[in-house]
Amino acid sequence: MFNNLWYRQKKGVPTGGSLCVQIANIAVYYTMRKFIYSDDTLMSNILSVKRYIDDGSGIFSGTNRQFSEFLQKVNNRLSVQGLMIDEYELKDPGYFISFLDVQFCFDGNNGMLMTDVYIKETDSRSYLYYGSSHPNHTFSSIVYSASLRLRRIINDNHRLGIRLDELEECFYNNNYPRNMVKNIINKVRNLDRNTTDSHSQKSHKSLKFSSPSPSP
Repeated sequence: MFNNLWYRQKKGVPTGGSLCVQIANIAVYYTMRKFIYSDDTLMSNILSVKRYIDDGSGIFSGTNRQFSEFLQKVNNRLSVQGLMIDEYELKDPGYFISFLDVQFCFDGNNGMLMTDVYIKETDSRSYLYYGSSHPNHTFSSIVYSASLRLRRIINDNHRLGIRLDELEECFYNNNYPRNMVKNIINKVRNLDRNTTDSHSQKSHKSLKFSSPSPSP
């Protein structure tokens, strides 16, 4: 309904429909596999690629110019389907790149995988206010789950400590009791995390791209 008039959609899927995400995911997967992934020559410099709905990331071995040429070929093929990749980032080893709520990079010296949490600039870092009418276990669960999320994502204890300290301040700003927050965060801080990945990536670049969107 718009301006007191009713309209019937003739094509596409309704925004917010229960099957929209699944249909879009299947459509993008089918298109990328048929026109891009199945071409071994085109994909020769792509060492790995992962996609989740409309966000993708991967590892490209080559120069910036080679990547630009690769992307142009990809968009030329996708344009036939009315699609294109119009947003992307390309980073050298040692520089973090985001994928969903994770940042990752490969150390330029030893090839070790390094991970960090990705927080958008628009994220207010607000949590359920402690003075709201909820049982106490609700607040402690929020602190624990938020802390545990960082422990699972971040594979460096020093970087983890920095992020947990930042998170601690966020809870204080939302009126959470200091003793409760400190006890829970310190408990998570001391948890073990066995996720070491020494797979060497020599001069490979990390890349991020947005899932194909309708071309103008």
